[in-house]
Amino acid sequence: MNRRTFLALATIGLAGSTQIAKLGLGEAQAYTTWFPKEFDCPICNTKNTFQVWGSYGSYVYGYPSKYQWVFWPWTESQSVYLCKTCHLATFLGDFDKLPKEKLPLIKKEIEKISFERKFKDYMEVPMSERLNIAEKVYLLLPDQTDGFWNFFNRVKGYHYGQESQTSKASEARTKALDLTKKMISDPQTKTPLKELLYISGAMKHFLNDDNGAIEDFKKGLMTKFVDPTSKADEVKDAEAGMNERFNDYIKLINSHKPPRTTELDQ
Repeated sequence: MNRRTFLALATIGLAGSTQIAKLGLGEAQAYTTWFPKEFDCPICNTKNTFQVWGSYGSYVYGYPSKYQWVFWPWTESQSVYLCKTCHLATFLGDFDKLPKEKLPLIKKEIEKISFERKFKDYMEVPMSERLNIAEKVYLLLPDQTDGFWNFFNRVKGYHYGQESQTSKASEARTKALDLTKKMISDPQTKTPLKELLYISGAMKHFLNDDNGAIEDFKKGLMTKFVDPTSKADEVKDAEAGMNERFNDYIKLINSHKPPRTTELDQ
């Protein structure tokens, strides 16, 4: 399942040994499962063991990261692979699917990276470091859209925030916000405007512009959800679900514990 499918489900789907992550949701408990799988690095042919997802439920779209429009599995350390030899880094699902014609360029680029950290398990390396390498890789790949880089910078912002690297988190979120504004003004943008207004407001909130965030959310409440690729009942569900998200966000911003304070609790 690709990134866009996950985001579509987040919008529409509202209302070896196995590694199991136990996740608390209030009084309820939910589980996501991961298991190890061996991959051959396309650059240096090293055999690496990475985690791939086994199961999850719609509950993942309710995790607090929704306030940054970032969803499981991209919130998890398992989701960015890193070769233990040449240090190729990509999102899961991409590691063994890189275009062959780009491999020589990628090899040259990652050879420039000074990376002296020794590790046995790729998850020992902070997500921020892996994402920085992955960014260099994706810059060399064709057809990476504004939508992809919007997603990428939101993921970077999330993980920098989790690591308490506040200034770098803000830098990534500013890039995501700028791309969101660009996408809103582009008549060819395929991402629904209602979704973009949520992203814009979310980034503004995490950049301490609550007035701007609430303004976007109110615009979002008045904007119809339009997606030609979805069925009528899916559009109806997405409309109701997004409105619920907008109202929830406005309420929390005006509360004593708005969403961005969760990063301060790390």
